[in-house]
Amino acid sequence: MLKKKRIEILDVIRGFAIFGIILANIQSWSGYKFIPFTLLETLPYYEYNSIGKALFLFFIDTKFYTLFSLLFGIGFFIQFDKHRENQKPFVKTYTRLLLFLMLFGSIHAFFWSGDILLIYGAMGLLLIPFRNLALKNLLTSAIVLYYIWLIYDLFLALYYPDLFKHDSLAYKTYIDITPGALTSIFTQGSFIEVLQANWHNLYWRYLDLIPSGRLTKVLAIFILGYYMMSIDYFRVYLNSKKLLLLYFVSGSAFTYLSFIIGGSMSSYFHDLTNVLYKFISATGQVLLALSYIHILSYLYQMSFFKKAFKGFAYVGRMSFTNYLMHTFFGYLIFYPFFSGYFGTMGLVEISLLALCLYTLQIFISILWFRFFIIGPLEWAWRSLILKKLMPIRKEVF
Repeated sequence: MLKKKRIEILDVIRGFAIFGIILANIQSWSGYKFIPFTLLETLPYYEYNSIGKALFLFFIDTKFYTLFSLLFGIGFFIQFDKHRENQKPFVKTYTRLLLFLMLFGSIHAFFWSGDILLIYGAMGLLLIPFRNLALKNLLTSAIVLYYIWLIYDLFLALYYPDLFKHDSLAYKTYIDITPGALTSIFTQGSFIEVLQANWHNLYWRYLDLIPSGRLTKVLAIFILGYYMMSIDYFRVYLNSKKLLLLYFVSGSAFTYLSFIIGGSMSSYFHDLTNVLYKFISATGQVLLALSYIHILSYLYQMSFFKKAFKGFAYVGRMSFTNYLMHTFFGYLIFYPFFSGYFGTMGLVEISLLALCLYTLQIFISILWFRFFIIGPLEWAWRSLILKKLMPIRKEVF
């Protein structure tokens, strides 16, 4: 019974993470991140957009990819624990799993620069060697990897403080193209021109992995998720109110302090203040993400929320499919060769739209599982890994 309950909670958390991810990523598909600051003031609900942006940065930005990364490490433990006594076949199969994940990610990145699957697959390969570490070494490795990238920032801040310095003209500004020029491609360009602009963004996204420390942070969070499962965290500690308060209060405090200091996680411009900002912001990021897990678990004990969270659970059961469905929505609604709403909506509007799209995903997921036992892309992924067509339809008696 405990095992079943724990799996249900993980599905809820996974579905909740998908909700946060669509709230975050819709800012890119919609063009909101690339709209010049001078034009943002002309959008409807400008004052509410500004408030919404502050709330987004505080509660959503980076927190939900942290949740997703934790779940990746948790999933690795669940699969590895079944084969602990016979590791060689597991490593071979899991490596195939990751290679196919990277293939899916490469195809996805071809169409949208914000893909995380390719990064997850690559970091997942680096996770495998950590599987047999002692618990103390697992936690130490996670902490070291989570902060080690700050050495790079500190070095540049001390010795090359003016390197890559440039003005920010939008929430996302590239040094080789103005926000206005980039926006015009996504509002007027052809399919090929939009793809080329996406590849440009993809190039800079991977360069941004350096100052943001995303790669080692993701690997660290994978290890943390694996560690949490190793100590039976979700059975022993998940319902602790003390931990809930500790994570939420300290995470909020660190995040608020980062607001006061000010800075950019992905900026190539380095100074000591921004290094301090990154350290404090990254700390608040993981603490708040952990608090969300505890909050969901606490609410899940109540009958009302247990029923309400079923939608999260259905989405979570086919999270791979639902994550990639977001890009389909993005193309269909915002890009010029379809509906063409790129750069026309403020944060309030796109957030409400994200809520509607996620609600649609809940209904799609519920309907799908009436007839099938696994999500469509999950089924394709599993069939590729095992080199045979796996069952997908529910048996009808």
